[in-house]
Amino acid sequence: MNIKAVLFDMDGLIFDTEGLYKTCWQYAADEQELLLSDDDYQSFIGVQDAECERRLVNQFGEMLDLARFRQVRDAMVVAEREKGVAYKPGFDVIFAFLKQQNLKCALVTSSALAQVKHHFADSGYLAQFDVVITSENVTNGKPAPDCYLMACEQLDIAPADCLVLEDSNNGMRAGLDAGCHAVMIPDLLSPAADVAERAMAIVTSLSDVKAYL
Repeated sequence: MNIKAVLFDMDGLIFDTEGLYKTCWQYAADEQELLLSDDDYQSFIGVQDAECERRLVNQFGEMLDLARFRQVRDAMVVAEREKGVAYKPGFDVIFAFLKQQNLKCALVTSSALAQVKHHFADSGYLAQFDVVITSENVTNGKPAPDCYLMACEQLDIAPADCLVLEDSNNGMRAGLDAGCHAVMIPDLLSPAADVAERAMAIVTSLSDVKAYL
């Protein structure tokens, strides 16, 4: 195995944001006296917002005012993000190591570009990624492999020579189905059985990834 590039997810992997988003989505549902359970939200992790909203409409039907839900959720997200978004432990270590080794790096996220820029605004990390893939770039988001296939194509590196780093089962499935190697660093979700079986490794911190490069 000769890893030539590392492909990063963002929320829950680089930034400690999944808990924040969970709180905001559940608050917006509760504001309409609807119950968005922890299990419901966990199925959204790693999935584009548009698909998550489609699932909400299917679940709640006419009881859900989607426009109001978005307004309440987004206002709370903005307010919470302005308090600051923390990096996950080990990101600085692994990113510096990759740069020292001259390995290519890509950011592959289900979030929008504006959100990406906001999160990285206080650092120079974003400019150091060789490729950035956001929700605007693909029609079929994770768990479809399209985003990772696009990243590999833009890097001009075969998927078999790429390592995907993910915190979610949907993201892991996307990377693995693209033909990449994949390591999971769980955040809110435990590895699903199919993901655990196919993963190169499951570790507790990004700094642990060095052992697989």
